[in-house]
Amino acid sequence: MCSSICSIHPSTRNMLEHLDDDVYVEVYLEGELNAGFRRFQKAIRETLEMFRVYSHNKIQCSFIDPSTALSQKARSEFMADLAAKGIQPTNVIDRRGGERVEKIIFPGAVVSYGGAEKGVMLLKGNKASSPEEEINQSIEGIEYELANALYKLTETEPKQVALVSGHGEMEGVHIAAFEQSLSELYHVKRVSLRDPRLDNFQALVIAKPTCSFSEGDKYRLDQYIMRISFSITVSGSIPTLCKTGTLRGIPSSLERSPTEVRRCSFSSGLSFPSSTGLPVTP
Repeated sequence: MCSSICSIHPSTRNMLEHLDDDVYVEVYLEGELNAGFRRFQKAIRETLEMFRVYSHNKIQCSFIDPSTALSQKARSEFMADLAAKGIQPTNVIDRRGGERVEKIIFPGAVVSYGGAEKGVMLLKGNKASSPEEEINQSIEGIEYELANALYKLTETEPKQVALVSGHGEMEGVHIAAFEQSLSELYHVKRVSLRDPRLDNFQALVIAKPTCSFSEGDKYRLDQYIMRISFSITVSGSIPTLCKTGTLRGIPSSLERSPTEVRRCSFSSGLSFPSSTGLPVTP
């Protein structure tokens, strides 16, 4: 059992434990690899083994070298198919016996579940970093990338997430990338706390408000909280109120690198942990 098995995210574990069908993962990182990519390959194997354990053997994987296709035409078609699935080639330059050697690799995987499949690019480090740093960063994201793909395949009815407005929250270019990332997993809508459909949302995102909350909005938010248990996730300065257990599967971009996760229930006095930065009027 790999050393990182204790660090798997609880929501990933929950998703794996409740799979209804087998999952097939084809990883296209095999053959002659340099030391850095062999380490990357090992980390992927360990993560998939971890997934297999928690899924009660419903995860099956294989490692394939795209360059071993029988003919040049077959190799070209195979590589074009991978690129179409979002798995882009990477040109690796190495030295063997004093000579410069170049090889094209496809550091990604295809995840199949329930008759559908999704490509996953696993090399996601900062391209401006050194090759070693890029691989280190990618190793840290293996669980997230694989679980993210699996979540999209298993979640047939995406949950609803509300971006709360009306208190000077972030908008436009300041939150566009964040909103786009959320939209890949959930139905996202902008709402006011006065919206009568507030209870239909599994999470409320209050993105860096700059104005105080009125007594009416404090009351509505308090009622939303009091009706059901929830968790607060703070990623950077964006607090999120999530109904406990409703966002099944992987952590979203809200929870990708959480700096604080607290499960609690609020009294009618409506108090926020100071780390959320919500300017709530006494």
